[in-house]
Amino acid sequence: MDWNQLFDDNALQDLQVAPTLLNLVLVLALGQVLALHYRAFAKVLSNKRKFAPILVFIAATTMLVISVVKTSLALSLGLVGALSIIRFRTPIKEPLELAYLFLAVAVGVGLGADQRLATVIMFVGILAYMTILTWKRGGSDPARTLLHVSAELGGRGQDEAVEALVAAIGPHAAGVDLRRVDLAGGTLEATLTVDLAGSSSLGPLLRSVVGPDGAFPGASASFVDADGAD
Repeated sequence: MDWNQLFDDNALQDLQVAPTLLNLVLVLALGQVLALHYRAFAKVLSNKRKFAPILVFIAATTMLVISVVKTSLALSLGLVGALSIIRFRTPIKEPLELAYLFLAVAVGVGLGADQRLATVIMFVGILAYMTILTWKRGGSDPARTLLHVSAELGGRGQDEAVEALVAAIGPHAAGVDLRRVDLAGGTLEATLTVDLAGSSSLGPLLRSVVGPDGAFPGASASFVDADGAD
């Protein structure tokens, strides 16, 4: 093998070193901005600190793939066959996480295709729009928790018990999302995502649910921090 051929003028021309390095710098920078935006504004239950760096990696990897195959029809067809065997074993349960993943892929595709200006403009526009929507809703959710309640139905039906539980939580929370309900032997097991209205709302919320005058007196309740931003 003639190693000199790896670095001759034709090889460097095919590689397009300067544009490729520029695309690499841009994709890493935009990927990092996307990761920071995800950690600051995404309202998800997963650990945001662990998930955010993956966005940078996906954007850069996508750019690498597009850069390699964009000049060769044979490589493009081979890529289709190679990617067809990939299967994701861990499902994405949060729609917002999927949106961030698609944006990371789009950044990689755009920069890999040398569409730098269009990619940067649309990237900034999308993140700006998402930021404005988050601020209009009152910012991020630093007090997002998982609430698990175990209570006796006390002669109430399941639907009635769930409605009473949500109604008791509502006045003390900025948002309530019922995640799971189990009914066994007259006992209601419910898991909810609760966005606390403030740091001082936890006590009143517990009293309204399991206190002596609450919806389910004597029931058990447990809170788990569900905000993975920090």
